Parts: sequence; C-alpha cells; structure tokens
Amino acid sequence: MRRADASAQDDVRRANLSAVLRLLHFDGPATRSELVASTGFNRSTVGSLTSELVKLGLVRERPGVVSGKGRPSNVVEPVSTSAHVLAFDVTASSVGAARVGLGGYLLQVRRRLHSTPPHDVPGVVNLIATLAREMQARATPGSLCLGLVVSVPGSVRQPDGLVRRSPPVGWYDVPLADLLREAVGDEYPITIGNDGDLGVVAEYLRGAARGSQDVLYVRGEVGVGGGVVVGGELLKGSGGYAGEVGHLLVKPGGRVCSCGARGCWEAEIGDAAIIRAVGRDPREAEIEDVVSDVAIGNRRAIAGVRKTGEWVGLGLASLVNLFNPQVVVLGGTLGALYPTMEPTLAQSYARTLGPNREQAHVLRSDLGSDAQLLGAAEVGFADVLEDPAGTLEARREQPDPSAEERGEVHRIHRHGG
Repeated sequence: MRRADASAQDDVRRANLSAVLRLLHFDGPATRSELVASTGFNRSTVGSLTSELVKLGLVRERPGVVSGKGRPSNVVEPVSTSAHVLAFDVTASSVGAARVGLGGYLLQVRRRLHSTPPHDVPGVVNLIATLAREMQARATPGSLCLGLVVSVPGSVRQPDGLVRRSPPVGWYDVPLADLLREAVGDEYPITIGNDGDLGVVAEYLRGAARGSQDVLYVRGEVGVGGGVVVGGELLKGSGGYAGEVGHLLVKPGGRVCSCGARGCWEAEIGDAAIIRAVGRDPREAEIEDVVSDVAIGNRRAIAGVRKTGEWVGLGLASLVNLFNPQVVVLGGTLGALYPTMEPTLAQSYARTLGPNREQAHVLRSDLGSDAQLLGAAEVGFADVLEDPAGTLEARREQPDPSAEERGEVHRIHRHGG
C-alpha cells in the first residue's frame, strides 16, 4: 500500500471513530443499531469502531433489552471514569469546581467561598490548585485527566489565557494560565475561558438551546457576561473578546458601571442594581436575599425585580436585532429570577423588537450554576473527541511533568466541529 493511501485510510478511520464517540458523548448510550442509523455507517463498520473504542477504554458494551423476536442489539455507552476534565468557575463570591467525566457526567462538584477578597489573585490560584489536587486524588485509578479549564467573568486573551479585564473580581492583565501552571505543574493542559463563552457552549450542547444553531446566552451575576453561537460556531472575535454584552450602552448618563463608564446594561441589571431596585443596600444585602424574598412573595421584592425586567428586555432586544438568534438563554441571577421578571421583560422585549420577537424565544437556563463547569469541560474533551486514539496515545506517552515543553489546548469545542 502506498504511504498516501495508508494516510488517507488513517484519516477516515480517525474521523469515523470521532463521529461515533461524539454521538455517545453528547447523546448518551445507544444501541449498535441506533449508531448505524445515526452515522450512516454499515453494521460491520460500527461494530469495528465500537470495538476499537472499547479497547481504548472510552466506551463499554452491554447486552440490550430483549423486545420481540430476534437477538437484541448491544448497547454502547461512554465510560465516564476513563477520562475526565477538571473544570472551575470563578465568580466574585466563590470558586465552583467539578470533575467531569466523558459523556458530560458531573462526577464531583465543589463550591468554595473566597477566603480572601476575590482580587487577591494568589489566593484564588491557591484555592483552584487545592481543589484540583483534592478532586484528582478522588479520581478513579487509571482515569486520564485531559485538562484543567477555568471560567472567568471577563475578557480573556487567547490563546495564552491572559485575563485582560475582569471588573467583578478586580483583575487586570492577570496571566492566570501561567500562574496556575506554576501552582499545579504541567501534568495536563491548562485553559482559561470567558464565562459567557463557556456558558453558551454548555447550553448549546447540553442545555436549553440544544438543537438550535443560533444562540444568545446572557449570564447575570455581579457583572453581566454573554456568549453567542452563530450557525453552530462560537463567535469569538479577532482577539477572543466577543460577547462583552454587559457593557452595551442602554442609559446614557446613567449609573456608573464597574468598568468606569456610565449607563452600561450591567449597571442596570447586575446583582447590585437588582438589590437596589428592591429597596435594599448592596453593601448590606446579597442577591440570595432578593431571591429568598421573591420566593416568599414579598411584594416589594417582586415589584423591584419586575422593574429590572424592563431593562433586561430592552438590552436583549438590541442584541437580538444584532445577532438574530433562534434562542435566548438567561443564566445566573437572571435565570433564577426570570419567572418573576418575565411579564415586564416580555413587554419591553416585544415593544422594542416588534414582529422580530417571534424569531427568538427567551428561555431560562437548564443548567443553572453548572453551565460554566460543563462548558469548560467541553474544552478539555475537544482533542479526545476529535482524535480518540491519537490523543490517548499522546497523553499516556507524555514525558515526565517536569519537562519544559508542553502542548496546550486553547479552543472551545463545538458539536460536530
């Protein structure tokens, strides 16, 4: 066989393995018959591919359920303990952490409040490193860690993971990826991503926007972040900074934003703005107090949240006119309070958009506080989904962690990409 022919066959085999593993990773267990129908491969090809994935330890097969005549087709499912990603979500109040197994399974979840102010970068780095060591120690022996990925509420430069600006945590030009590498070593790739980008990836692949090709995601917290998927591709921009929706100007001359400008959307719908809208002082109350007041039917709290809903609808209308998504997903505080603010939000949204409102449905996040963790995990899984055998071989044959040269992963994985 000529070398070119062998190379072409290797490429086809790699692509076919990738197609089968992606289906199982995103859609869950499937019979061989279902894989034949989904991939268009013949039965013998599917059998050969699943057998290879079984040998790699990425999937397993079990007998199918007998229903009617004939021999049941084997069920193929991803092995969540064969490979995992350590995912983190940094916010102004805490660090969320998860060990996520192949198939998107949350094997372990932790949330720790900051023991020092969030602008204390060494303190946050130490907390992430401590959580990483704790979770890694509890991983199944032999499970391969594919990467450590951190979500940050701010502008993150790619591919080096420099946090250019994160007003919610007070970070400016922080080389977070480099600092984490110093703290945990180079045993696995380290990637830093924007919380809005990772949130939209998660909702697109596993959440409320599943099945839609054009998605707008907005996460409300101390700041307001966003992410956009257009035609099934994450919109990143030339420097990776696309999606800074919180700094959309909605009220010229309005309240001062954390970025220093006046009238930003974030200043009208962020946690502090909602707390003020319900008659509380942001220095004395937290957003959880507002959520609790709404839950017990406090009229003042409900009225304040609905007033905020008008500003949410106004900003969303501008973004929908710009991106023309099929689905708008609200996460974070906005997702938690959406049922309460929905009437006023819908009125403001419809009044500004007109007939175009029918094209973009506003939905509450299905994933809640796990969205950033699951989106971060998909970054770590990107390589093994693209080239299952090659990635495992490269990672398992990787030199000692003290070696200076390391490969890095700096992209966000999209379904079928």
